[in-house]
Amino acid sequence: MYYLKNTLFLDLTKNQKSALFGFIKSFVKKHSEKPAEEILNLFIEDEQYYYQQNNPHFEWIIQEFEDEKFLNELTKLINENKKQLALKEAQKPFLEKQKAIAKEQRKKAADFKLSKEPPTKKQLYYYDMLCKKYNIQKTETESLSRLDLKNMIGNIIDEHDSRIKES
Repeated sequence: MYYLKNTLFLDLTKNQKSALFGFIKSFVKKHSEKPAEEILNLFIEDEQYYYQQNNPHFEWIIQEFEDEKFLNELTKLINENKKQLALKEAQKPFLEKQKAIAKEQRKKAADFKLSKEPPTKKQLYYYDMLCKKYNIQKTETESLSRLDLKNMIGNIIDEHDSRIKES
């Protein structure tokens, strides 16, 4: 896509080119299931409609629709955007898998960090209150880590929730 910015629409200003590229990208994404020629025709129709309503996206583009070179470059841009969308869609499962792996690694790193720290006063207090509330025998918390206490609290809450669901 980057090379297209250097080869297409050389007669447009930097701002015009940037606005056109961004708009075409979103327009192609919106109409991705249609062929490139149909997307081009829809784009031309939309721009002419908005020009007639005195609210054009691009004031300079109406006279450019007469130029065959401009239309060919616009078709190339639409085709490239369709390719980019197809590539992105093909990579989606791989990216989702990468996100899941990264999330798992962050969780492991956080658990490792918690396993090296002593429990907080709030955790200890919360554990004591849960033990009193559910009439559970307290275990010794002197040698436990924050992770251990977090897991114990989670187990107590999960057991209570499963008992409620069974009832």
